[in-house]
Amino acid sequence: MKTYILKYLHETLLIFIFVSNGVFAQTLTLKQSIEIAYKNNYLLKVSNLETQGQELLIKTTRELAKTNLDVQLGRTQTYYTNDYTLGLVQQFSHPKLYQAQADLQKSRVVASQKNEAFQKNEVVNNLKQVYYQLFYYLQLHRLLAEQDSIYRNTMQIAQARYKTGDINSLERISAEVRLQEITNRLRALEKDEEAAYQHFRLLLNNQQKFDLDFNLPIKRDTSVVANALLLANNPLLSVYEQQAVVSQLATNVEKQKLKPDFRVGIINQSIEHKLNQMIFSAGVGLPIFTKAQKARIDVAKVNEKIADSNLKHIEFQLNGQLNILKMNYQKYQSSLNYYESYALPQAELILKNAMKSYQSGEIDYVELVQGNQQAWQIKDNYLSTVLNFNQTIIQIETLLGIE
Repeated sequence: MKTYILKYLHETLLIFIFVSNGVFAQTLTLKQSIEIAYKNNYLLKVSNLETQGQELLIKTTRELAKTNLDVQLGRTQTYYTNDYTLGLVQQFSHPKLYQAQADLQKSRVVASQKNEAFQKNEVVNNLKQVYYQLFYYLQLHRLLAEQDSIYRNTMQIAQARYKTGDINSLERISAEVRLQEITNRLRALEKDEEAAYQHFRLLLNNQQKFDLDFNLPIKRDTSVVANALLLANNPLLSVYEQQAVVSQLATNVEKQKLKPDFRVGIINQSIEHKLNQMIFSAGVGLPIFTKAQKARIDVAKVNEKIADSNLKHIEFQLNGQLNILKMNYQKYQSSLNYYESYALPQAELILKNAMKSYQSGEIDYVELVQGNQQAWQIKDNYLSTVLNFNQTIIQIETLLGIE
């Protein structure tokens, strides 16, 4: 009965990780989880709000200076009568400056959108990593439950042989210790499962309890990755490329500030109590003292060089990461081919023959453990390799901007 509980209840606990009041919660696939994260994740919400803020700032790029209103009242025309002067003056910059500011702000909107895409890519990466970590825990739980079942049977055989005097107490104690070790690993694994599940919930920003659907191949599909190994769509690289564009447009804005400003005005005044004498005025603000503004242009050009250097650096780093991941992919693929074509079938054969030999009395417990331990280690290593393989594929997908 205990064997049944460990083998099947533990597996059910991972497939249906949390149950609320005896009723199964909603079951989510990885794709559904990603859609929920897009809607609920706070980091993505903040990124979206930042983009909205940058879009609203476009309306500020053609802002005019405040209109000047001047009023004079007194003896402005003659010493014996009071007259008034009412003036309205509006100053504005060169039209090319307004256009340059609009172009700069639009590029900042694009930069914010690309940063939002980068944040989405990171959230998806984290979701997939945790999802496949939980999938690995499921496979490991099954493996440990299988070991638990076999070693419980082994311990029962050892106890029976001990009572008949066929073995000494050391063999019986060794069987009990081995069983307790597996039980301890199962308990620790359950805590790891709970922690990973909580991490997954945080990424979703989902307060409701849910289950995860692991009805999928043990290895992640590599067809998309195999056919697209270029960084052209990398979201982080795209962010840096846009930052370089922003720096260039910022330099253009500073250059346009060297162009003259303009002002127009209208004056209404009285002359010796004769009202509504109209005067129109116009003027130009010439950039005579340009040393400070030219220094700002030089600083903007330096910022362009910084942005270009950052772009080259991140491109170099990402290409290096991609090359390393390709090598890891090939390494894990080769290891999986070895396990699947040779090691796993041999492990099954070892387990089958070792248990038969022990039950028939052909080998003692120590020989059984040695044979089984080698077989279990092969299976354990296979699952670890599958996890590393899947995580490597996910990292490559993240670099390539693939969901």
